[in-house]
Amino acid sequence: MTDSDWELYVEENVVVARFPEGMPADESEFAKVNEEFEDLATQEDVTAHISFVQMEDALHEGVYEKAAEAARVGREYGIDKWAMVSDGIKKMAVASSINDVEGVETTTTSSFEEAMDWAREE
Repeated sequence: MTDSDWELYVEENVVVARFPEGMPADESEFAKVNEEFEDLATQEDVTAHISFVQMEDALHEGVYEKAAEAARVGREYGIDKWAMVSDGIKKMAVASSINDVEGVETTTTSSFEEAMDWAREE
């Protein structure tokens, strides 16, 4: 856990990122997230990622760029599935920026459990 309370961890074959309410929605915060993501992405057998977005603030354009950057880095390490979990439109906007990364399949859902089921599928 960090000062901003976001959290990244590996569960089975999935890197999970939890972005809670109240987390700063700025590019510099997501640069820190990407650093930790890259460390976790190198673990053997990790093939998918879930971003669980509970933040209420609007996301800045730089955040979408950081998401695409993370997807490109993840692809280099074999992460080819990326799920966005959120109740709002954020999931569609972030998924759209990730869809531009060749070789990465995306999905959006409002349910963390659905995202985990999808991420585990071979």
